[in-house]
Amino acid sequence: MKKKLLIAVAAILMVTGCSKQPSLENATETTQQSAQSTQMTAKNETSAAVNENESVSTENANVEEQTIGEETKVSVTADQKFAKELASIVIYFDFDKYNIRPDQWPKVEQLAELIKKNPANYTIRIEGNCDEWGTEEYNYALGLKRAKAVKDALIKLGVDPKKLTIISYGELNPVCTAHAKWCWRKNRRDNFTYLP
Repeated sequence: MKKKLLIAVAAILMVTGCSKQPSLENATETTQQSAQSTQMTAKNETSAAVNENESVSTENANVEEQTIGEETKVSVTADQKFAKELASIVIYFDFDKYNIRPDQWPKVEQLAELIKKNPANYTIRIEGNCDEWGTEEYNYALGLKRAKAVKDALIKLGVDPKKLTIISYGELNPVCTAHAKWCWRKNRRDNFTYLP
């Protein structure tokens, strides 16, 4: 830094001429000006280097954010797919019964395989439902028995009991509201909900 300052002073002296003796005031001003320009140059170089480093770390941060975002997107999509598959399985029951019908066993097995192949930490809510026949209390109890029957079957097929919970909606959650046998059959069912 001192060398640059001396060189600047020498250059100024040469420009002004050797025959004249520079005044002390002019030399001081020139020295201060050259020192200020040297400091400005150093500051500009430093801030350029800092900006360059900031842009690099910002780029890295953006890459990390994109990666995290894609991983989150993928897991959300997998969860949504799993939830859709669960919701698509419906197990139906006969009037006033809670035992699993032989024609519904393939659905129970499909459900068990679906749950076992997904290693994530989650819970499946088994929801027992009934038609409108019977009292509210009776239908609530019947809905619980239907949900428990499927839960027990899933446990026998190797599903972890910690992943299963049951609830009864009784007659309060119909998928069909017509007052006909074909409609009542649709309401005697178990549904399955994914709880992350």
